[in-house]
Amino acid sequence: MSHQSLTADLCRAARRARGKQADDTRRGREQAFARFAQFLWNAGYQIHTVGQIREKHFRAWIDDMVARARSKRTIANNATHIRTALEGIGRRPFADKVSNASLGVAGASRAGTKRPMGPDVFETYRVEVAVTDLGVALVMELQFELGLRAEEGVQSVKSLADWHRALTNPIGDGFVTVLHGTKGGKTRRGPPLDRERAAEIVRRAMEFSRQHRGRLVRKPDMEKAMERYHYVAGKAGMKGENAPHSLRYWYATEHLRRLKAAGVSRREAAAAVSTWLGHGDGRGTWVELVYGREELAGGEVSNG
Repeated sequence: MSHQSLTADLCRAARRARGKQADDTRRGREQAFARFAQFLWNAGYQIHTVGQIREKHFRAWIDDMVARARSKRTIANNATHIRTALEGIGRRPFADKVSNASLGVAGASRAGTKRPMGPDVFETYRVEVAVTDLGVALVMELQFELGLRAEEGVQSVKSLADWHRALTNPIGDGFVTVLHGTKGGKTRRGPPLDRERAAEIVRRAMEFSRQHRGRLVRKPDMEKAMERYHYVAGKAGMKGENAPHSLRYWYATEHLRRLKAAGVSRREAAAAVSTWLGHGDGRGTWVELVYGREELAGGEVSNG
């Protein structure tokens, strides 16, 4: 037996604790379990089940992450995953005992690491990306205009016709419905930043996909398409604060700015934008912290 048996048991326990989870959450949790199990095995703690985990194991792993200069946020997230597995086998009291506060990683900032990428800076990157791969550039335009995650943008080809009808219907509200590539398969509706511009981007994306076998990113499957997307973005220098996710930050902060200017309360504005991003109105506080920490506080959001 090896650390893999503990990894498998942690995964089973977590599924019992929380039920169905978004794919990204599940993958991140399973990766954390694998790292934890590997650390324990390398450290000589040859345990194979969640029931064998003790406080000394938890603290040894935390100390190791601290020694490797992991951020408080990263350490807290990893610890949360293990507590989820503990809850899954009825060890909630022990999970509470090894809280973030008791482990010394409480108070980690939830503020985002990206910055809103305004239209001027985005245009510079878009031109460079388009030289390498016009399909990826179109995906990024859709992200910028509609606040899409990367996977939502890559899979948006399935919804382009519906989006074009929604955007060009003179009696509709102009909101588009995002169905494919969403976290947890949750459908959402949201407005574009500019309805006419969005309709034109969608029209160009439809034309491109018709010419390339119904794809925006010209790869045979989703995994390879995402690899291509990230490769092209990275090659153009879209990394760190200027990673593609910063396009979604611009979408969020621009809508927060407009709602605030229209007299909408801070709480209502955050709840609305949270819904448009696919987080649900109950995560308005999270949107304030991550996307709106400058805009809702009254600071100016840079145009790049």
